[in-house]
Amino acid sequence: MNKKRKEKELLELVSILSDNETIYFIDISNLNSNQISVLRKNFHEFNIRMKVAKNTLLKKALEKIKNKKFDSFFSLLNGNTTILFENFGKGNMASKIIKHFHIQEKIEKPYLKGAYVQESFYFGNKDLDFMINIKSKEDLIVEILHMLQFPMKDILLSFLNSTKQKIYGILEALSSNYSS
Repeated sequence: MNKKRKEKELLELVSILSDNETIYFIDISNLNSNQISVLRKNFHEFNIRMKVAKNTLLKKALEKIKNKKFDSFFSLLNGNTTILFENFGKGNMASKIIKHFHIQEKIEKPYLKGAYVQESFYFGNKDLDFMINIKSKEDLIVEILHMLQFPMKDILLSFLNSTKQKIYGILEALSSNYSS
């Protein structure tokens, strides 16, 4: 790779690492081209992008970001490294796709080296099951609003019922005064 190409690649990696909310480092070595194609297609369906990167360039990109939170990824950058990234997803969809692929193909690849999802770090395939059950901030807000919906509904109904009783009483008093 010539110097100009390396610089372009480095800038792209810096952009990926600093601009995306969800980043996975996986190992796809020993997968055949058909399996990789299936993975790419599945990731693409959910707007998850996949990029193979050289570890030395990844290390340089992590150093350029100067964000201490990514320091724990340095030790993972050996062997085959592929990056998965998305900006506005739930964060756990890549985990679901990887886990489904493991079950479907009956293999432990792609192997999760590490992930940064919703401001937390995860390492190894052992964390896939945990990551699958992560709820996004949006999901949590919807769940809270749903839980609050029923008490609010009861409050509004009791308010409306008491108001209805008051209006009924006023109308009854007015009708009795009017009829006399």
